[in-house]
Amino acid sequence: MKLTYTTPLLCRHHMTRWSLLTTAVLFVLLSSCHSGRTVTFLHINDVYEIAPLDHGTSGGMARVAHVNQQLRKKNPESTYFVHAGDFLSPSVIGTLRHEGDRIRGKQMVEVMNSAGVEYVTLGNHEFDYDEEAPTVLNKRIEESRFRWVIANMQLRQGEQSVPFSKDGAAFPTSVILDNGKVRVGMFALCLPVQKDFLAVSDPFEVARREYEDLKNRCDVVVALTHLEMADDRRLAEQLPGLTLIMGGHDHDHIKEQIGPVTIAKADANARTVYIHRLRVNRKQKRARVKSTLKTIDHSVPEEPHTAALVAKWQQIAAQSFQELGFAPDEVVYTTKVPWDGREATVRTVHTALTSTIASSMYEAFPGSDLALFNGGSVRVDDVLEGTITQYDIVRILPFGGGISQVTMTGELLQQVLEAGRLSRGKGGFLHHHNASYDERTSTWQNAGAALDTRRTYKVVLPDFLMTGREFGMSFLLPTHPGVQAMVTPAKEDPRSDIRKVFITHLKKN
Repeated sequence: MKLTYTTPLLCRHHMTRWSLLTTAVLFVLLSSCHSGRTVTFLHINDVYEIAPLDHGTSGGMARVAHVNQQLRKKNPESTYFVHAGDFLSPSVIGTLRHEGDRIRGKQMVEVMNSAGVEYVTLGNHEFDYDEEAPTVLNKRIEESRFRWVIANMQLRQGEQSVPFSKDGAAFPTSVILDNGKVRVGMFALCLPVQKDFLAVSDPFEVARREYEDLKNRCDVVVALTHLEMADDRRLAEQLPGLTLIMGGHDHDHIKEQIGPVTIAKADANARTVYIHRLRVNRKQKRARVKSTLKTIDHSVPEEPHTAALVAKWQQIAAQSFQELGFAPDEVVYTTKVPWDGREATVRTVHTALTSTIASSMYEAFPGSDLALFNGGSVRVDDVLEGTITQYDIVRILPFGGGISQVTMTGELLQQVLEAGRLSRGKGGFLHHHNASYDERTSTWQNAGAALDTRRTYKVVLPDFLMTGREFGMSFLLPTHPGVQAMVTPAKEDPRSDIRKVFITHLKKN
């Protein structure tokens, strides 16, 4: 006798409900597992301005702070906000005074604290303040609430070197980001900076050492770097086990894949940010990387607390600008071609921007033979286009300073021009008006004629160059035998500030 078993309708209904419930629970558990193994990085680099640029349409740290908040809501235990270097300088506000002292990056640290930045590395602009750089940097370090990471730089003390420190504790060369489910190792590098107080190690040797130390203690390893793009590529080639290189120094957004390694850099001044999501496979010690470039514009709301701090510093700046005789919002010019003021450009080649500055200097002293200035005085480290305001001019030439007309021998002038030419890539690289170098004959020309070392020339140049403190020009002093006369404007003369000279020229033309 064959027995047939049938499931009552009610039982099938309960089983269906149980199956759906089980599936839902498993889905939540799996989702939780994947969520725990997904690490998110909010990545910015080369940010000098706390407020939006381009008439409020682009960038702004309060907007970036809002993005950080939103990411943390989605992945609270595994979201990290990193900055790949260059923030203490150059900035307009940093050159101004507040309560008797130069601001020098104090506004950036305060705003970055508010925005939630957690990890930073050093960039070359963190050392911009010459002989005061160690003191200024140390003040900003102690004011910060984020962690500083650097593997290839230390402070030089006599014949020895010691790590940078904060609150008495040495900067780590690397950190391990551990949320309890996945461990991500991160080391940091900066390009070689030539300062007497710095001890800099080869970044590639250091990177190999840090990677070898981290790879067996972590599920994946990433790098936070402030290097040239060519060096980031080389790093990826030498360490194919890396998962991600979050870079800085280059000011335009870049994303490249070198074998299994993702390299990414965002646009300067937070015009964009990168959001990297790493889905980590612990068994294989690998991660799938999804890098999203997000534009920071008026469509992104501002985080209120950070916005209030930005407004505070803008008010301080406005008062300081007024005392200096500037109207920051006044439009003075509209560019026909982009003005490339990036450091790598103005220290290497002549541009529309540098040629216009030199022309303004030449025009300021009628009867001059030529004008010249050092590329290192242009500190905007950005590309500007469209309407140019007085604020932009101060961004371009934040340190100001006067210009003078110096009558010098042709022999001395040739020595100065040659020193500038040989300083290509450095701050002493000279831009000029009414002077040129003939590559075929290896000779200098003034107004189309060969430079005559037997006659004298009236040369317009920044007062700074006459101090002998520019690279390769220690000989250029008022006491040099080749200096025959020097016309230096009085303090009330607009020519005592190169920025006012530039603004006057632009408005006239």
